[in-house]
Amino acid sequence: MGEKKFAGALALAMIVFAVIMEIYSYKVIPDIEVGVSSFNDNWTIKEENGESVQVTLPVKRQVPAGQELVLENRIPDKFYMNGGIVFRSRQQEVEVYMEEELLYKYPEKELIGQSLPGNWNFVMLPKDCEGKTLTVKIRSPYQKFSGQIGEVYYGNYSELLDFIIKKQTPIFRMGILIGIAGAVIEVLAVVLRKYRIYSYQELLGGLLILASVWLCGESQMPLVFLGVEAKYYVTIMALLFLLMFVYGYLYVRWGNIQGKITRRLFYFSGIAGAGTMGLSVAGIWDLMRLMPGILVFAGGTAGYAFWIHLRAFLKKEGRYLGSETVCVGLILAAALVEILFFYSRSNNIAGPFVRLTMLLYALNHFRIDLLETYYGLRERAELEKRLRRSQAELMTSQIKPHFIYNTLNSIRALVRIDPETAYNTIYDFSTYLRENLRSLEDVDVIPFSQELKHVKAYVNIEKIRFEERVQVVFDIREQNFQVPPLSVQPLVENAVKHGICKKIQGGTVWIRSYKESGDYVIEVEDNGIGFDSSNVGEKNRQNKSMGLENICFRIQEISGGSMEIFSRPGEGTKVVLRVPEKKTSYYGKGEDGHENNHSR
Repeated sequence: MGEKKFAGALALAMIVFAVIMEIYSYKVIPDIEVGVSSFNDNWTIKEENGESVQVTLPVKRQVPAGQELVLENRIPDKFYMNGGIVFRSRQQEVEVYMEEELLYKYPEKELIGQSLPGNWNFVMLPKDCEGKTLTVKIRSPYQKFSGQIGEVYYGNYSELLDFIIKKQTPIFRMGILIGIAGAVIEVLAVVLRKYRIYSYQELLGGLLILASVWLCGESQMPLVFLGVEAKYYVTIMALLFLLMFVYGYLYVRWGNIQGKITRRLFYFSGIAGAGTMGLSVAGIWDLMRLMPGILVFAGGTAGYAFWIHLRAFLKKEGRYLGSETVCVGLILAAALVEILFFYSRSNNIAGPFVRLTMLLYALNHFRIDLLETYYGLRERAELEKRLRRSQAELMTSQIKPHFIYNTLNSIRALVRIDPETAYNTIYDFSTYLRENLRSLEDVDVIPFSQELKHVKAYVNIEKIRFEERVQVVFDIREQNFQVPPLSVQPLVENAVKHGICKKIQGGTVWIRSYKESGDYVIEVEDNGIGFDSSNVGEKNRQNKSMGLENICFRIQEISGGSMEIFSRPGEGTKVVLRVPEKKTSYYGKGEDGHENNHSR
């Protein structure tokens, strides 16, 4: 426990340090560099009545949607070589003039769909621009973004791009860190896939990567290599499918908590996201006009995720759920605050609060996954040792010296009186010994047909010894599945030795296999002396009970199955093994990925 607490405290300290550094870097706005100057003063706006009003940027005026806001300013007498200006437009059309000459226009060509993405407008100015009048015209089809403009910078054109990149780097880096955490979690999921320590890890990694793409796209970083439209649609698509991944993650991890509702929301969000993107690209829907509905659904998704986490925490569905629930609650609160800011001001959809809380969630889950991986692998190693030890103990208990001596004496007698039977018995005896020794090999499961061969070899030997006192009836309807070695033969041996052979007249053993409700079922039943099955788990159990618990342990841990015992003194015993049809691992997780909380 000391090592675990130290590792947890160290990881938590690293998270706190990383978040503090991100907050600090986000607050530190880069100074205006040499070659770049602020160009926010002495702007003039022409009102509808013809009057001119002097303003300082940024500014927002009451301008109806679709009408122009016209601003003018005079270029300083001392200007930069290869000079230019830069400013950001928010879902606005932009035109920049020098005197009467058009220098810049956004968008330059007809856009895909109806949406008008935001854009950094880098405008190259002519060499002899000093003292001339610069006119900026902006127009937006959306009332929210109409009549406003942010800060304007001017200076050396090549250095303007470097300045904007440095200005946006802190907030962009948060998204990158979230993506890195998601990528590491995804790599862990792929590398450790065969161990299946927890199956939701792959979806979680994809979820964080999608969140990173969305947040990086919303960071206003000028990604010139991607293009304005491509960046816009990739960002919105990441947001829409992020919501689908959230529901998929919740369903895979906690399908037992409102699983039907979560599954329906998963399909709905996927269909709605794909339909929204398709209709938007086709020009039928305008994404910006749909944004209120998207934000409401995103806020509802965050609330639903918090509710599921809270229920899982109260039901103690896993470790470390306290910190996870707190982080999801912080994301929900941040999302509500950012939605209010989005409609009360001109902020981005995802501002600093959402970024910081999602970064905290990603780093906290990264910490949890590292701890789970470390302890999961260690527990699995211990479990493998225990399985191998139990298998070896069971094999040793099955090969008893007196059984070998009795079998060899029977063969010796048969050699003279019935050589053909002696020949067959030697074959059965060698098969019996070979299958027992094979159980020590590094094999988790074998075909049931191979285990059945082992059973038949043992039964043939015992029928030589006990003749008519031992009757065995096989009813095998299914054998195309796998079981742990020495999972059925010891049950048959128990039935023969401890059941029917203790009755003077002997008895019958029935061995059945069939399929029921998605499980393969194996039954070993006898009409022997029986025993009180309620005493199987007591400390002072007999060797036969120890063997039964050994088999039960391996069926559960290797195949994800179960074993039931029904017995009454004087009536006989029935042991029922159930093996799930789907392939399972040491921790009892099926191919569908649902946790059974066995190792949690």
